[in-house]
Amino acid sequence: MTTKTSIMQSYKIFIFLSATLIGCQTKDTNTPQTINTEISLDTVTDFENRKEKIIDSTATVDTKNTHKLLLTSNALQLAHRKTGSTIEIPFGKPIDQMIEITNTALQSKPSSIGINKECGAGPLKMVSWNNGLTVVFQQNKSQIANSETDWKFAGWYMSINSGNAQKVLTMAGISIGSSRAEMESAYVITVSQTSLGYEFSTSSGLYGIFEGPEKEAKITSLWSGLSCNFR
Repeated sequence: MTTKTSIMQSYKIFIFLSATLIGCQTKDTNTPQTINTEISLDTVTDFENRKEKIIDSTATVDTKNTHKLLLTSNALQLAHRKTGSTIEIPFGKPIDQMIEITNTALQSKPSSIGINKECGAGPLKMVSWNNGLTVVFQQNKSQIANSETDWKFAGWYMSINSGNAQKVLTMAGISIGSSRAEMESAYVITVSQTSLGYEFSTSSGLYGIFEGPEKEAKITSLWSGLSCNFR
């Protein structure tokens, strides 16, 4: 009886271990795979959550660039490079998320981060990239004593870029270096001469400066939202 009992106990242990091993193998087989970033994205949250890591250590940032950044009034946009579908990045986005999104889209990290305390709207944090883009952030006045995350996306400014950095355009193809004729063919604008130069604006809130009054005059600055221009 003792021998039979021992055999039965050993058999039960063998069955238990076998079931455990099979369970572990099944779990490993079903481990989720890397999310395919070619899926059409509908929101900025999708863009943040579905970024695909790349192994190439020579890359400037560690995420695959599936979208390009676009300029628009009172926001920025992401456009899928294959499908053309767009995602709006509205004002109010927290600074850490905004920098990460922009880094990924531009495949570049900021060249400078600083605070301008002399702006009419109060202190503004400026995060600039070497392609001429500066993203502007404003801190909630009721939360000034709180953390860095209180800074929110409040505007953008585009100036002449350095070198061969990736240029950022509007959906209509307008950017720094576009002519007045090109701008007027894409948008209805109002032009006036101010202390900044030949300043133009659209009814939707897109602003800029021409280098002169001629149709061939180039755009030297573009912005939307809060800015720190002194007239």
